[in-house]
Amino acid sequence: MKCKIRSGRPSAEDAEALTDRILQASWELLLDVGFENFSFDKLARYGRFGKPTIYARFGNKVELLRALLVQSIETRSRDLFDAASRQHIDEAIPSLCADVVEYIHSPEGRLKDRLIDWLDIEAEDGGPSMRGWTGEKAIQSVQQLLRDASKRGEVKLSDIDEVSQFLAAGVIGHGRMTKVEDPFDRVPHITWARSYWVMLKTAFAA
Repeated sequence: MKCKIRSGRPSAEDAEALTDRILQASWELLLDVGFENFSFDKLARYGRFGKPTIYARFGNKVELLRALLVQSIETRSRDLFDAASRQHIDEAIPSLCADVVEYIHSPEGRLKDRLIDWLDIEAEDGGPSMRGWTGEKAIQSVQQLLRDASKRGEVKLSDIDEVSQFLAAGVIGHGRMTKVEDPFDRVPHITWARSYWVMLKTAFAA
């Protein structure tokens, strides 16, 4: 998803770096005050930016928060699936599941989930569904993971696209329905994911 980021006067490289600084400061401020209390005034003070600098890139709070959410999800997804891609698929799926569950229940993950709902329900700016985009992003990442594993001969599936949908929905659903303790215990989630993965491999064996 491409979110509109307005261009400023600095060079393209400097402008991109400044935009990243604004987004990073925005995320830190959000974790501190919550998005309901987030404002450009507070962001300007927190990050020591001029308000015109912020407005040159983001027209309003909704535009900035949507861009922040997209950047954060894309970065987190890339990190998760890069790590998974270096493992055999039978180990990657359970490990990925535990990583996702842990993230869902982290302060960052909980804030992101609330921010998605706020953008989809309360923003009312006619923007795209962030919940829908997030789901599509997860499915696409799983599809690529399975395609790569299939090319390496680690798994043979009759319908990678459908398995990807079941995997993404199953892991995210498991994470949302599971109560986790502090400190986080990966073992039960890895055990669940192994059983779920075996079931899918059996059901969609090529």
